[in-house]
Amino acid sequence: STLPVIEKLDARIESRINSVLKVIEVDNNSVKVDLYDNGDVDGDSVSIFYNNKLLMEGKRLTEKPISMLLHVDESPSTNELIMYAENLGAIAPNTAYMVVTDGPNRYQIRISSDLDRSGVIRFVKRKPH
Repeated sequence: STLPVIEKLDARIESRINSVLKVIEVDNNSVKVDLYDNGDVDGDSVSIFYNNKLLMEGKRLTEKPISMLLHVDESPSTNELIMYAENLGAIAPNTAYMVVTDGPNRYQIRISSDLDRSGVIRFVKRKPH
């Protein structure tokens, strides 16, 4: 059964303060997210959670993007991407540069996380006019 794994992941997320750094309104049902190391490539490793599900574990941030496609649900309470620092690299804190592509729109965000808090980006589906 997968229950123990899920409980372990939730505990890991909850063991730190999750601070929402940015809320992005998007038009499409899915967005492309590219993550890079911000500044010096210094060995930062992160785990990425989306809606409390582990998407990537212990990924090293470099100048090459870590890319993912995220489904954006219409419910405003969901759609949270959490960047959990596995380490601080050579230069603290653990910083990532994120590019979000929503159709023709592009958003650039710097996310920082450390061993006390995780950076959170929340996506909100814009209501059609």
